[in-house]
Amino acid sequence: MRMELEKALQKKALRYGSVLKAYRTQGGLGIGVFAGGITLLIFGILLGIFAALIDIFIGAAVFLLFGGPGLILCLIGNVKHKKRVDTYIDFFQQDTGYSALEIQQADQELMRPDAIKIGSKIDDGRKCVVYIVTEHYFLSVRAVKGCYLRKLDDIVAAFYSNEIPGIDGYRQGLFIITRQDTKKPGEKNSYTKKQYLGFENGMLTMRRDCKDVSLEVLNEMVKRAPHIITSQYISVKGTKYNLLSMDNWQQDWARILEE
Repeated sequence: MRMELEKALQKKALRYGSVLKAYRTQGGLGIGVFAGGITLLIFGILLGIFAALIDIFIGAAVFLLFGGPGLILCLIGNVKHKKRVDTYIDFFQQDTGYSALEIQQADQELMRPDAIKIGSKIDDGRKCVVYIVTEHYFLSVRAVKGCYLRKLDDIVAAFYSNEIPGIDGYRQGLFIITRQDTKKPGEKNSYTKKQYLGFENGMLTMRRDCKDVSLEVLNEMVKRAPHIITSQYISVKGTKYNLLSMDNWQQDWARILEE
């Protein structure tokens, strides 16, 4: 379903003038380290208070034992998080292979009111934008790194599947294959023993509306980039292909794309 960014994320995007930078504020090692530091500080305060009832010097020592490392972790976490946010363009350059100018162009399109935002409820019950489609770019939210960004022109296939290989069996979700993916060695599909490669959004894997949301975003993508293959199973010149289970990933894609 269509929706707007969560209010907290909207405020950050307006503050930074960047949707990509706002997404980089979510998650990351820095926040984890900072949270660990806060936990130690609270633990030190509580234990220190109880110990101080017996002896104030013991209470102070207990607080320093836990609170000191906690404070250091808070400082380290804050520095790491600030670096993660401030270097967001560098991150996306490395992740996508695009130039800084192209990343900035994507950000401008993502900030425009005509950017299509599609989402659903995620595992914790919150409503959350999961995908954004602009004139030239596709963005998929991911929990750890912030988001996955690619040009629509670079995407050769995007499809819903309930046959995505997972640790405990097949998963459902939207699967993306880019032109750059087709040039890399494929990974082994642990169930079919054949090859596949690409990006999977796992945020809606357990949601009943995963397929509906995937088809909705696919419709918006194809409106802007009709070249995108939207089926897992295709036939090219009489040869059938399963895009999640291919005999020779690079050679098969070269034949499909006639390269």
